[in-house]
Amino acid sequence: MTFEAQSESPFSRDNFAQALKYWRRFNGMSQLELVEALSLSHRAFQGINQPMLSKWEHNNGQPSLMRRVGVATFFQQSYHYSEDEQRIIQGVEKYDDFFRGFDTLYPYTIDTYETYRWDNLPEIYREQIVYAQEHYRFATFQQLISAMSIQEMTVVLAKHRDAVVGHIVHGKDSNGQHCLLSYVAVNKDLHRLVHNYTCELFEGKTLLITAIKPYAKTLISDIYIPEKYHHGHITVYECQVDTLAANPFFDQIHDEGRILTLLSHHQKIQRHRRAISASPGNCYA
Repeated sequence: MTFEAQSESPFSRDNFAQALKYWRRFNGMSQLELVEALSLSHRAFQGINQPMLSKWEHNNGQPSLMRRVGVATFFQQSYHYSEDEQRIIQGVEKYDDFFRGFDTLYPYTIDTYETYRWDNLPEIYREQIVYAQEHYRFATFQQLISAMSIQEMTVVLAKHRDAVVGHIVHGKDSNGQHCLLSYVAVNKDLHRLVHNYTCELFEGKTLLITAIKPYAKTLISDIYIPEKYHHGHITVYECQVDTLAANPFFDQIHDEGRILTLLSHHQKIQRHRRAISASPGNCYA
């Protein structure tokens, strides 16, 4: 589904009903079609139905901020936050450790991608990607190799002239299954490019991926990527790359989709805390 950039009806709390109706009609979707598309794409929309959507469009009740942002994200539009909503977003940004440290002073570009077998990777490059992996992704390659039973590994270096500015490490397990161990870049803009290149690399394939940090697990589970198995603190997921790339929320994980994940993760933590407080063994319940 393609959404052209428009400014006639921006999403905001006060303008949500109008924007929802405008963008649904602009994209030729019935209320039922939109309900199905939303609920099948992200867990934030589980339980919604056509009467509920109709109420939203008639400004007869309003969904949560998370769902309002989610609808804007689905239509690939920005959400205009009020001052109090901005404070909420600032409060949940503490959960975003996925891009921790991804700020650079210079506007690097990616000039080339170079591919190596792990065993043939020059030592200077090996040291750099091992450092990047351990510093930004909280797991060593050896832990990932063990978790996914990797039998062979390939490295793709994203380079700006002669400097490595990103990498992709992938391989196959003992069953010949494609596995993505790691992809990372020096800043968010380059990470987006490496992310897109990774999707192209595995187009049409089924892929195993991992998640370690709770925020990353929320991001993955929210868009219905099924768990395959656990290996200690590492969770392994299985996804069909074409299906994943077609999900509008996956497409927006670097933009509005990031905010949606932050709000979703905050809600998940709050539910967990309430469950602990209400447990019989809690003296504060």
